[in-house]
Amino acid sequence: MEIPDPFATFVAERDKDSKLPKYDYFAKEWSMITACCETELFAANRKMLTKIRLYHTRNECMGGY
Repeated sequence: MEIPDPFATFVAERDKDSKLPKYDYFAKEWSMITACCETELFAANRKMLTKIRLYHTRNECMGGY
């Protein structure tokens, strides 16, 4: 029987409905859900996550502008 980590449980409950970037302490990566199409994006750091989100929103969801 595995005992759940209280910190991981707290962070998961706190951020479960958030669309803001979240940091996963165990996987050591950032993730977020896009507002336009509800796609989940992952990146190693927050700056790269922002670039991926902007590229995805501008080119894949809205067809470029």
